[in-house]
Amino acid sequence: MKKIYYSILLAGMIGLNSCDSLDLSPKDYYGSNDFWSQKSQAEMFMTGIHADLRSKYQMPVTLGEFRSELLISDVTSMGEGVYGPPMTNNLLTRDNTGIKDWFELYPNIMHINLFIKNVDKDVDYMTEAEKSFYLGQAYGLRAYYYFYLYRTFGGVPLETEPTVTQGSIDITQLYKARSTPEETLNFIKTDINKSEEFFGKADKKTSTLYEWSYAATEVLKAKIYMWSAKVTTGDTENSEGPHIASATGVDPGNSDLQTAKKALQSVEGQQFELVSDYAALWTPEGKKNKELIFAICFDKNEMTNWGANWFYNVALFTNATDLEGNKCDPDPLNLLTAGPLRYEYKIPFIEIYDKDDSRLDAIFFQYLFEGKTHGACWKKLIGHTDGGSHYYDSDIPVYRYSDVLLMLAECENGLGNTAQCAKYINDVRKRAYGDKFAEHEYIGGSYVDNEWAILQERDKEFVGEGSRWFDLLRLKDSDGKPFVFSAKAHYGSTVPILTEDKRYMMLWPVNVEVLNGDPDIEQTPGY
Repeated sequence: MKKIYYSILLAGMIGLNSCDSLDLSPKDYYGSNDFWSQKSQAEMFMTGIHADLRSKYQMPVTLGEFRSELLISDVTSMGEGVYGPPMTNNLLTRDNTGIKDWFELYPNIMHINLFIKNVDKDVDYMTEAEKSFYLGQAYGLRAYYYFYLYRTFGGVPLETEPTVTQGSIDITQLYKARSTPEETLNFIKTDINKSEEFFGKADKKTSTLYEWSYAATEVLKAKIYMWSAKVTTGDTENSEGPHIASATGVDPGNSDLQTAKKALQSVEGQQFELVSDYAALWTPEGKKNKELIFAICFDKNEMTNWGANWFYNVALFTNATDLEGNKCDPDPLNLLTAGPLRYEYKIPFIEIYDKDDSRLDAIFFQYLFEGKTHGACWKKLIGHTDGGSHYYDSDIPVYRYSDVLLMLAECENGLGNTAQCAKYINDVRKRAYGDKFAEHEYIGGSYVDNEWAILQERDKEFVGEGSRWFDLLRLKDSDGKPFVFSAKAHYGSTVPILTEDKRYMMLWPVNVEVLNGDPDIEQTPGY
């Protein structure tokens, strides 16, 4: 079984070879008896762990955006059926969960567990500083996966041992019940703090853009502690599901927010900064820049992403005009081949962008299909054309510096520092509005005013990056409730995304196959 496991992992490692991966040694890595005997093997294994992460590149958007009601959930502007329901129309049920098997994250977690088991101990092939760097990565990435699971399902099984790699075992030994949400969150906090501690002992804290780093750990730590400060996921015994933390406004003594702020300030003091042109972030030349903290690499010669599903069908586009009714070029974005269009943002959302906001045209290409249907393509994954072929090889940003600034705004708002909150919002707006910024400068208001301003800024800045659903659950309206229960955050609608009787739907149901396969697993309350 172990030999098969290492063969599969090696295949994943080879896929990262052109994305600054480590060289692979010609030694026999298929056997397990002497695998953990030298530094190059541990390095290669960590490369495979990053390959695992790339295999889940759709996770942020699937878990963090599909349910936020920004995407069309039936038929796109070109008359083609969409992908994504029942997630995009918020019709999840126990029989129709949208995703399966905990988003299949446990194999990735198992690989990290195996790495930790063999490296987080006395080894003679690495210095303590070298070992600490790789353990900083491992614990950070495990916290990353579990934090997605926690925000999606609440309490989940906490697997910390690579059990399935340990030879033939009785299947019943693999059964494991869901931990409580509190236990899950505490485990995540422990992991991220271990990651931070190990990076502190490492001889280097930085790595390539495509590897987990100290800065990535600090950004994730801030996200974890901000969530802890503002959202409490209900215990699995509580059929009411998630509820709101007791702190519903300004609380200068909120220790979790203070911890998040400190983590963000450590990143603020590093080499990152906003690039001057938002549109440049999404060009082939803009793949590596000072704003990106951590990204998932794609390359035309290696692996491309799902970008083609976000663009107009070239074969049908001959019937399109611009918004003024002028006939469009047959292929204005030079896609050569694309479509069918399967993912498309709703026009009422696009209309929240001010005409002076440079992000509007940087993110969306708008048109009229057959002279009547207003459509739009999301351009962040446009890739590039080369040698008569179009490649959807745009990198996927995981963390950007603008996220640090807007999280700092949210922390300052919760801690009662209105002026600082406004300052960080405006740092992001200055780039968006350029020489028109003076007309759009944000003047700090009440706690609720600031929460709404932060949500709107995050909606515009991070569309398509998997932020919105979690923002709706964390940021709060004038009633102290998450914006997921507020109609004004449901663009183009007069009703909220979720009503109070659907509170349990803040979490996701577990698919029946998981429940049938493990009798210790209970369904998410409410489903």
